[in-house]
Amino acid sequence: MTSLSDAELDALVEQAIIDAYDEHEQHAAFHCLLEEHLIVPFQTTVLGVE
Repeated sequence: MTSLSDAELDALVEQAIIDAYDEHEQHAAFHCLLEEHLIVPFQTTVLGVE
């Protein structure tokens, strides 16, 4: 498993929330990105969303 630097993680988050106008849209955009790209074999909670 490859580890990303803080700068790389910040760039990925910025890319996910680039078109969001406020904090709520940023959270929704980040959640959508995780839903589309994160594959886990179990239920998990991220930012309070299952």
